[in-house]
Amino acid sequence: MSYDETGDLRFFISLVDAGSLSAGARSLGTSPAAVSRRLARLEMRLGSTLVIRNTRHFGLSETGRLYYERALTIVADIDQLEEEISSSTNAPRGTLSIGAPVELGRRQIAPFIEAFSAKHPRLMINLALAPEGNYDFNDYLDVVLRLGLPETPGAVVTRLASTMRVLCASPAYIARHSMPTHPRDIPKHDCLCLRKNKTMALLNKWVIGNETETDVVMVEPRLSTTNAEIIHDWALSGQGIAYKLLCDVYQDLEEGKLVRILPDLQGEKIDLYAVLPTRQHTRASVKAFLSDLRPYIRTAGFL
Repeated sequence: MSYDETGDLRFFISLVDAGSLSAGARSLGTSPAAVSRRLARLEMRLGSTLVIRNTRHFGLSETGRLYYERALTIVADIDQLEEEISSSTNAPRGTLSIGAPVELGRRQIAPFIEAFSAKHPRLMINLALAPEGNYDFNDYLDVVLRLGLPETPGAVVTRLASTMRVLCASPAYIARHSMPTHPRDIPKHDCLCLRKNKTMALLNKWVIGNETETDVVMVEPRLSTTNAEIIHDWALSGQGIAYKLLCDVYQDLEEGKLVRILPDLQGEKIDLYAVLPTRQHTRASVKAFLSDLRPYIRTAGFL
């Protein structure tokens, strides 16, 4: 395969991912006219229409969809081959795509990536966020970080660390309502509950305890939402008691923006896993990412 052909594959992937000629031009740092000309040359070389385009629509033909899907695989294989050849003597290079839950990704993984990227300047890193890390796992992501044991047949699953849920509220809320001293006090307070994203089922059974005794506290929330970050924001603004992952609130606890309630007790323990396609776990970039991530997250609310 010639350099021009490889470049065409990368060009077409960028164009399709952008979703339009104008957006593709912006991502490629060129003009829509130049993108249109290059696409026309590619279609002429292949002898087939790849993109169905008019003033209102940009979509792939059947041939275009096949070309895009195969291009993703070919480019990933080329990047992996180059990385494997150079990994023994050079730093990680190529592209690394990571998926993570929204709040974990924004509060912990994004800051980590800043430092990791500075350490590996030849590596281009993509971070994709989804609620609770609910991705349909596919070859487009090299690493998916998930809280809770995933069911992903055919993938390599690695446990990285664990965290736990804690009860917390703002100092202003505690000043207005007093500090609970026993789990049975919690339902008497304003509580902030998460709901499942698709079913709207209320997650209002809060497990709290220690090594010898565990209570399941049923709460009726004053406020509820499907978004974990909104729960976090409500807790910070004094709206009530939240049952949050320690990894999400540890910094606010350290800074005094939130306070632990019943600090001698802890909620359910949840493990953090890295899920990788079987062919990705030997890549130098993946190994370096996970190797650096493990010690980092243990300073960020993980055990």
